[in-house]
Amino acid sequence: MSSKPRKSALLFLLFALVFVTLPRAQETTATTSEAAGTSTPPALPPTNDPKEIIRRAMQLDQHNFDMSRNYTYEERRVVKALDKHGNEKHKQIETLDWTILYGEPYSRLTQKDDKPLSEKDEKKEQEKVDKFIDKRKNEDERDREKRLEKMEKERRQERAFDADVVNAYDFRIVNEEQVNGRDNFVIEAIPRKDFHPTQPHADMLTKVKGRVWIDKQDYGLTKLQAETVDTLSFGLFIARIHKGALLTYEQTLINNEVWLPSKVAVNGGARIMLLMNGDVAMQSDYSNYKKFTTGIRILPGVKEVEPGSRPPSQPNQ
Repeated sequence: MSSKPRKSALLFLLFALVFVTLPRAQETTATTSEAAGTSTPPALPPTNDPKEIIRRAMQLDQHNFDMSRNYTYEERRVVKALDKHGNEKHKQIETLDWTILYGEPYSRLTQKDDKPLSEKDEKKEQEKVDKFIDKRKNEDERDREKRLEKMEKERRQERAFDADVVNAYDFRIVNEEQVNGRDNFVIEAIPRKDFHPTQPHADMLTKVKGRVWIDKQDYGLTKLQAETVDTLSFGLFIARIHKGALLTYEQTLINNEVWLPSKVAVNGGARIMLLMNGDVAMQSDYSNYKKFTTGIRILPGVKEVEPGSRPPSQPNQ
């Protein structure tokens, strides 16, 4: 299990190698949650200003985040270990089911190498679910308030980071293309030499260039393809993406109401010190989005779970 803050699409890509992906952890009041589930982005006048188009896409991202809390989905994650020539030495495949428990994203491993879990591994996953639920059920009010304050602080930082993204690049419309039958702006993003970051990690933006596909109808981010122009490092010994690596992020329109990720990939060389010693290439594919209009959430191996209740211990069917 892991909770993963999904910042702007660009930072989302930068952290793809350590799978800091959809969705962001959050718990809100009932009033805020209900409003998020029914709100829609306001209609905006047409524009051909690339910077304004990017700004609108990032504003829509907040709506997408709010709506994403109503969905569960499946992630198929592939990690390949590479030799010094970039050839595959080893491949690991994991399939996870994602849902929302106590206002937080929760992932449960359901397959390894496209095969069902062993009885031993299935038992471990169930124990993780039970432990997580017990922790949240027994959380006192003070700890809960601290956790919510931390989440709100992170959201403020994310909004501030969005402003850095807009200011970090020179944007230029280079083409118009159709993606899945919908018209898109194709916008080139070139790092500005005079950019001064204001938020943590925003200095990494100057090390990435690329193109963004933005839906002309509602400004949804359809696709982002980027290349690192310098090495990206995450901590002294955590991870890094090499210069020249190709980053891909794709989204799909679900139920004609929300843009959600369909693919995240890093190719061309990345190194994760905590997982393996050599270079790796990674890709996550997201599918099987399911919307829930009630308070019931579905967990792998459990038929129905009411909010706050404990799922029975039983293996996947």
